[in-house]
Formats: sequence, C-alpha cells, structure tokens
Amino acid sequence: MLGPFAPLGENSFDLWVEKSNLDGVFLSGVAYGILFTITAQALLLFLQLPKDKIPRLLIAYVIAMFILASVGFGGNAKFNEMTYIDNRNFPGGPNAYTVAFYSTPVNMMAFAAYTLMSWMADGLVLWRFTLIWDYKYWLSAFPLLMFLGSVGSSIALIISIARPGDRFWSEKSVQFGLAYWSLSIALNIILTVSIVVRIWIVRRQVHGLVGGPLSVQYVSIAAMLIESAALYAIWSMVFLICYARGTPLQNILLPPLGQVQGIAPLLILFRVAQGRAWSQNTLNVTIDTIQWDDNKPSTV
Repeated sequence: MLGPFAPLGENSFDLWVEKSNLDGVFLSGVAYGILFTITAQALLLFLQLPKDKIPRLLIAYVIAMFILASVGFGGNAKFNEMTYIDNRNFPGGPNAYTVAFYSTPVNMMAFAAYTLMSWMADGLVLWRFTLIWDYKYWLSAFPLLMFLGSVGSSIALIISIARPGDRFWSEKSVQFGLAYWSLSIALNIILTVSIVVRIWIVRRQVHGLVGGPLSVQYVSIAAMLIESAALYAIWSMVFLICYARGTPLQNILLPPLGQVQGIAPLLILFRVAQGRAWSQNTLNVTIDTIQWDDNKPSTV
C-alpha cells in the first residue's frame, strides 16, 4: 500500500523494484565486509610464514581479488548515489534512470570488475578440482572448455551493455547474460559435485582408519563445502533463476553476487594459509595411510 507521500506516477511494483535495487547494494556492503575480513586474515597468515615459504602468487591473487571487490562495491555505491540522490527527479524515477543510464562509465566499471572476479573465482575452483583429483588433466578438459565459453560470453555481455541503445535487460543482453551465468554456474556445479564426491570418497576410506586431525581437518562437511566453493554455486544459481524470470529479486541478489564470488575462493585460500586446505601432500598422506592399513596383518 502506498503511503501519503509516495512518489507521483509510481505504483507499488515500481517502489518494490526501487527497494530491491537499494537493498541489493546494502547487502553487497555486508558481503564486502565479510570479504575484507577474510582478506585481512588470509594475508596475515601468509605473511607469518617463513620468507622462503611465502606464496607470493597466492598473496597477489588475494590482493587482486580484494581490489576488484572494492572497485565493484565502490562503483555500485556511486551509481546508487547518482540514481537516488543526484538525479532523484529524473522523469520516471530511479527505475527509469537505472534503465537509461545503466551503461554509465562508473557502473560499467563495477560490472567489469565483478566479471573479472568471476573469471578468477572460476579459475581457482578449476585449479582446486585438478589438484583434488590428483592432476588428472583429462578430467579438466571439459570444465576448461566451459570456463572459456563463460569468459567469451561475459565479454559479449559487457560489449552488449556498453553499446548505445542497448541495456542490461534488452533481449540480446539477456541472452548473453543467460549464456554467461549458465556456463559459469554449470561449471561451478560440476566442479562442486566432483570435489565433494572426491572428498567424500576419501572420507569413507579413512573413516575408522585414522581419527583425529586428518579425518576432521580435511574430510569434514565444512571442508567439502569450502573446498568446492558451494556458496558461490548456490547463490549464482538462485540469481540466474530470478534473472531468467525477470523478478525484482534479481536486483537484491546481483550486487552481493559479485562479493560472494570473491568470498568463496578467499575462503579456500584462507584454509591454505591455515595449512588446512587440500594439497598434493594431503592426497599422498591419505593414500599412504589407507595402503598401510590394507597391508596390516589380520589377527584372529
């Protein structure tokens, strides 16, 4: 129900769309705070390692992800200011301004930053999949093709949005967007399930053979969810459904999606910094333990 001072010419659905856009940025701020905390903790742990063991490449990855997340959040916040403060009297209200000026440079900067984050996030999960499946590269061939397809369609989406007369919700952009997020989500679901299956197999093998640190640290349910980046896969899948159906709920899910796709890989690297993440050594120790138990003499 509209209040007595509701904007003229706007109905309750228009206001719901405006609220969803605003709430999405608020939720993105919460996610950004979580990402900032994980970034700081991961960097602190990495830098506490002996100098010859500091993983400079992983540190660069964490810093790059944080910079992109900051650019994305800052761009969204600025575009929100332009929509609701600087141009509050734009004909048709904030919704009309968002549609008309979605391709404004500051907003495209944020969109491009989040797109780069998705490439980095998908790339890291693909690397973890290859590692956890013991570097069986032939298993990575199909996911790699999906990753390249996702990158290509995301570039096409950015070009489509940036073109004059086109916008994020136009038919062509929606087609590119569905292709991009469908490939990215399908890739993450495939990798998520594959990683969980691999860890579950090892969990079943070591259950009852080794208790304590190994069984709890590497094959717990939490390890499965974090190592597989399940958070990103689930969040992006819900967003894609809302985006395909055109429901305003997509506006709440899209801004924090950019941060969530950074949180998921940073959680993995945080476990790496703690020495709790899966590595080649984890697999070797686990396999050696299982083989040692199988070779033990049986007793009557």
